Amino acid sequence: MFEFWRRYRLRKAFQRYVQILGPALVRRYGPLDQFTVAQIQATAGSLKLDLRFIAYAVALYRQDASENTVNLLRLDQPFLDLLRAEIAEAFFDGDVGYSAQAVLALSTKPGWQGGPVPDWLENSRGRISL
Repeated sequence: MFEFWRRYRLRKAFQRYVQILGPALVRRYGPLDQFTVAQIQATAGSLKLDLRFIAYAVALYRQDASENTVNLLRLDQPFLDLLRAEIAEAFFDGDVGYSAQAVLALSTKPGWQGGPVPDWLENSRGRISL
């Protein structure tokens, strides 16, 4: 039962790290290939996101271990690679070379992106094209 709740919280944290944290990082710091640990922690803290899984947020938006990843979060390069492999398996078909830009592409919402709403009846009469 405990494992169920842990995985549920992890899934919710992932959703928030992709949908909320990613766009906030871009608004604050611009579109980068990878963000620093301080940027990720500061933004997640200001958004009041769950910080229990912050290592996954760092693995989402960072490729290389730095001094801060080791000192602040105890994430060395092998462990960061392990987390990135887990994320890549779930989201990127196993491609561990994903960048922060690829993660940000996951946060875009599919569907109607503006413009007039297509009318099926008018379209069937040839008045507009879809």
